[in-house]
Order: sequence, then C-alpha cells, then structure tokens
Amino acid sequence: MAAGAANLSSLFLATGDLKSSQNQLNRAASQKYSSPGFRCALRDTQGRLEARLGNLDKAESLLREASQLDENVPLWYCLKTSESLAKLYLAKEQYANALNVANRSLEASEAAGLKSFQRSFRGYRVVAKHGLGHAISTADLPTDGIPSGRFATDELDRCESLAQLLRFDNPRRAQALQTRASRLGALTTDYFHARTSAEPITETSTDGTTLDAAVALLELAGHPHILGAEAVALLKGAGCTARLALVATGPAGSRIVDAVGWEAAQAAAAAAAPTERIEHLPLGTRTDETWLLVVEPVRELEPYCTFAAIRKLLAVAVSLDGYRREEKQRAALWPADALDGDTDCIWASEQMSEILTTARRIAGAPLPVLITGETGTGKEILARAIHRASPRADRPFLPFNCAAVPREMLESQLFGYRKGSFTSADSSFQGVIRAAAGGTLFLDEIGEIGPEIQPKLLRFLETLEIHPLGEPQPIKVDVRVIAATNASVERLIADGRFRDDLFYRLNVMRLTLPALRERREEIPPLVQHYVRKYADEQRKGRLTVSDETLEYLLLFSWPGNVRQLANEIRRMVALADPDSTLTPALLSPDIQASRRTIAAPVGLDVEAHVPLDQPLPVAVEMLEQLMVRRALDRTHGRVEEASRLLGISRKGLFLKRRRWGLGQVS
Repeated sequence: MAAGAANLSSLFLATGDLKSSQNQLNRAASQKYSSPGFRCALRDTQGRLEARLGNLDKAESLLREASQLDENVPLWYCLKTSESLAKLYLAKEQYANALNVANRSLEASEAAGLKSFQRSFRGYRVVAKHGLGHAISTADLPTDGIPSGRFATDELDRCESLAQLLRFDNPRRAQALQTRASRLGALTTDYFHARTSAEPITETSTDGTTLDAAVALLELAGHPHILGAEAVALLKGAGCTARLALVATGPAGSRIVDAVGWEAAQAAAAAAAPTERIEHLPLGTRTDETWLLVVEPVRELEPYCTFAAIRKLLAVAVSLDGYRREEKQRAALWPADALDGDTDCIWASEQMSEILTTARRIAGAPLPVLITGETGTGKEILARAIHRASPRADRPFLPFNCAAVPREMLESQLFGYRKGSFTSADSSFQGVIRAAAGGTLFLDEIGEIGPEIQPKLLRFLETLEIHPLGEPQPIKVDVRVIAATNASVERLIADGRFRDDLFYRLNVMRLTLPALRERREEIPPLVQHYVRKYADEQRKGRLTVSDETLEYLLLFSWPGNVRQLANEIRRMVALADPDSTLTPALLSPDIQASRRTIAAPVGLDVEAHVPLDQPLPVAVEMLEQLMVRRALDRTHGRVEEASRLLGISRKGLFLKRRRWGLGQVS
C-alpha cells in the first residue's frame, strides 16, 4: 500500500495533478512500512512537488537530503534524486553546485554501469560547465543514441545540453534545439525544462537543425503525442504542407490536438477519411487513443519530395518502435538468452540456467567434465561454452566423435603414430589429442570406446601423457578433456563394457542435460529463433507461427530433442510461402498425429483421468463436463442442487448445459 501510494504520487506529479500527488504522498508517508530506499524516493517526490509549487529552497533541501550516497540506500534511488537536484540547480543557474552533483553522480553511475544515468549526468555537466564559462570538449557531449527509443526525457536532456553548447557558435541551431527542449518539457510536464523559447524557429536551414529533427523522430517514436508535436513542427518548418492537423481518436471520439490551415471542423472532416489530396500518417497508440497526422501536402515537386522524405522517416520510426515493443514483449514472456553467444541453443528454463551457472563456475578449473543427456540436447554446445569461458578460450576446441571411427583405428586416431610404426604408416600422424594441445578436447559418445583403449585413455587423464605408436618415449600434452555420452554410463559399467576407474576419472564434474520435453518453456523461443534463422537462409521474408502450430510443437514429445526441432522448422520454412504464417498443415505427419484431443468419457466415475499432453482449454472443458454430469446425476437432474454442489450459480450451470447440449433438466 505504501509503495502503491508513492507510485501514484509520482504519477500524478508527472501528469500535473499536484493536489492528488500531495494526497497520495501523505498517504504513503502515513503507512507503517519504511525502508532506506522508500524514504529516499518519498523525499525525491516531495522535492519535485515543491519545485512545481515554486518552493525552490524547500525543494533543494529535500533533494539534497535524498541524494546523499548512503550505503543503506540502493544506488538507483540516490542517482534518481541526484538527477532532480542537478536539474534544480541548473534551473536556479547555480552552475557550480550542478557541476559538483553531476561529477559525483557520473562517477557513481559509471562504476555501476548504469548507462541511462551516465547520459543524463554528462548532459547536466555540459550545461553546468558552459554556465561557468569552462571549455567544452566533444568528449563531453551526450550524443550517444537511446537504445530503447522509449525515453523522451533523455532526448530532452540531449537537446538542452547541445543548445547550451552551440549558443554562441551556431545560434540558429541552438535556438532550434532549445525550442525542441521546451516543447518536450511541456509535453512531459518536466518542470525544469518546460520553458518557452523567445520566438519560434524554422527548422529548415542547412546547418544541421533538420538532421536533429530527423533524429528526434526516431528517438521519440514510442511517445505518439510527442512524436506528433515534433512532426508538426518539422513539417511546418519545412514548408512542404498546405494544411495539417494532429488528431487523437479514442472511445469518446476524435479530438483535434493541433491544426494548421484548418478550422477544427475542417480538420475533423479531413481526418474522417484520406482522399487524393489528403494523406493520413499513423503515429501509434497512447493509452486508449490512436494518434494520426492528417496532411495536405504541397504538390509542387521540391516541397513534395521533402514531404515524402519526412513521411517515410515517420513510417520507419513507427515500424521500429513496433519491433521494439514486440521484442520486449517476447523477451518478457520467453526470455531467450543464448549461451555465451551461441545462438543455436536457448537457455530459458530454470534447470538449464542452473546448469549454465555451474558450467561457468567450473570453466576456469582444469577439471575433466562428463556431460550426459539424450541425443540432440546440446551437449557439444555446452562443452563449447565451457571452453569459451575458460582460460583456454583462445586455443583450439576440437570435437571428436568416438562412435564415428572404427574401433581398430580409434587408438591411432586418438594418440597418433610415427612413420613406419606399421605397414601402411607412410607418414607420421600426431593424433587428435596432440592437435588439441593447449585447448579443449571434446570426446563425444565416450561410451563407444572399446575396453582395449580405455586403459590408455585412463593413463592419459591421470598423467597427461600419451604414447603414440612407434614413439620410444611418452609425450606430455596439456589438454582439457570434456566427455559426453547419451548412454547410461552406470549401465555400461554394470554390463562390463566400461571401466569404473575411467568413469570415476571422467566424472570429476558431471552435468546432465534434461530432454527438451522436460523444459518445454524453451520451445517457443527456440521456434522463433529457428524460424528467423532459416527464413533468412532461405530468403522467405518475415515468417510467423500460428498459435495452433505452436501448440502442436509445444505438446510434441521430441525424442530427437533440439536437433529434431531445428530440422522440423527448417522443413516447414522450406515449404512455406514468403512472408506467410506457418500453419499445422506444414507439420510432419507424426507431429500432426501426436496431439490427442480426448472427448469426455460417458462414464460418471468419482475420479477422472485427464491426459496431460493436450491443450489446457480442452482439458479444463472436459473436466467441467465430467463434474457437471456427475453433479446432475447425483441430484437426479435438479439444477438448483447441482449448482450448489458445484459452487456456481444456477444461471452459470444453465449456460454450461446449453453450450454443451446436455439436454433439458428440471
């Protein structure tokens, strides 16, 4: 309750409802809950509120207290209040204090790797230095991009800083930047920046203001109301439109936010539908309103070319923001973190995350590792990840499949031989162990090594020495061994096919990869990854996966694990049309036949057996039908008693019976 009230107070402050902000702030402060971070946040909100009310000295006192870098207060809270304090000092033109806060906070944010704070404090430092008359270098400029495209205040700070810096060298560009900063400040209700410029500026000169405006469109695409205001300013300055209007449409209807050359009624009529002369440029959705730019461009060649360029830039900005939103939503639902840059395996499940953590911990130690798991689960990928995280990362990683070499040739392949050591040895061969010297040797299918080779491999693991055929002396080799098998090593030992001492030597660290069916939460991100990968390879454009197709893939048992899934997606992509949706019709017959939708059984047993490999809605509905039938049977069809047994209303039971066609009941 305390945190909710504090958040509401900050929200009301951001939207300009100062009375509600104060009420929620009082409510938050009255709660029994308290913590260092919570108290810091309350002081920050109170300080910003006092600044909005014009009580600058009181605001300064509160923000100074809140911004102290106390070890008991999380750093983020301290830096957030330091931002507010730096802005306040700049607004009061106390540049020395602002510079002190910016330098101190920039150092703390750099140490913590908080890039958004680093951008902010660099900007404040530029303005403060400029106010003190200090020389400004290009290294001080907050010119780096905003990766997410979602922070209008970062763009505001960038414009303000550059405007201050260019005030004397390029007054026209500085004025354009200051105009944009004031516009953004008003739209974001930022007290410290919402200052009206002395006069409007036409942003069409060749000194860079048009380029600044273009950058702003790309950065602000996530805020349609701000994007619209910036687009209106750019189009007005470019002189490429005869008339234009910014329109927001919501449940209550359309409202004209801004209009140039049209009366409100005319703008509303133009927004109703595009015509040959009137174009509609969508800007996105904010809360429950859709924002639209209605434009009647000048049809002369040069101004229309300018309009076409701005129109395309707006479309790119909106599309880019849509991709950002989709990726953010997908990542929130299915965190698809690749393993140390290896994009062929997704590690989203709790089991795999734990295995990855363990693998990284042991990577630095030269211990043998045994990786077990079914075929196709990603054993080699995990081995490569261990190698990349180890001090041997710059040396070779050599995979060797023990099952791919005939047993009579396995010894010579592993340990090598000297020229003339046997009849056909017409040249020397160093063997895979020496080829991996200094790096990592990955022995796949270690369970397939015959009993005659196992003692030599055991000696190598114990002494790091090999004795190639024909060599008079053993040779020492520094190599790390990671072994893998999809067989049960314990069963091989019990059957006498694998030496127990070799097993114990390999089993210093054992990692077991679960089957894909045991980590189904990784299937959706894997599907999306392979669809993108194979669509790019086969030039199929942007392919999507239908929900029903994903349901089939999610419920399949995948005996071949990730490898089988990848091959299935590759086959589906090959069959699909470009820029289409992958439907169940493209699935392999065995996957199509695997999904069983079980109808409700006729019997009315006290217990129900529900198959777990079917869609959840189907299983729930089946169980509901069973329980409704059982209740009606027990009450001899009396709806009132049956609904009481089920814990639902009579109307609810009536609707369920009608939906399922269970017939008339009393």
